[in-house]
Amino acid sequence: MKYKIFNDDNLTDEDMDGSVVRVKAFIINSNDEVIMASSNGGVQLIGGHVEDGESEVETLKREIMEEAGIEISNDEISEVFYEVRHYMKNYFNSGENILAVIHYYVVRTDKLPDLEKVHRTSQEKRYAFELKRIPLNSFEELIGEHLNNEKEINRVIAGETLEAFRNLSL
Repeated sequence: MKYKIFNDDNLTDEDMDGSVVRVKAFIINSNDEVIMASSNGGVQLIGGHVEDGESEVETLKREIMEEAGIEISNDEISEVFYEVRHYMKNYFNSGENILAVIHYYVVRTDKLPDLEKVHRTSQEKRYAFELKRIPLNSFEELIGEHLNNEKEINRVIAGETLEAFRNLSL
């Protein structure tokens, strides 16, 4: 598996007070379109934090249901193909150093989003969370447009998504 490490403060594993794991999915249909979320002026893959006692696959299935209203089976989910590691000093001003790990998966399905099953958070509602289908053949160009976004978080997410996409083999 390929990976990328971000560690501007040269932290070691011993410097970490804890870790968080997130999973993200390239949900791709047979028309070679990726289902993406659009929110707060940026775009992102469907995914989220692994909760206590939950496997990464269980998290993917839960997040895809919550954010897209699609029920996914295990056989539609690939193995992890890419990993990003962020060694973060003073994680969100908590005073703790946290290792944030993001695992990228491919989900192959032709199931359509069901907005009646979507459970948006208050933040997602506030920032006009919506789903889009992006053709694979124009994915880099469309996501690349967000590399110069006015919001740093949107630039970071776009950059990571492009890195993962460039390591995706279909």
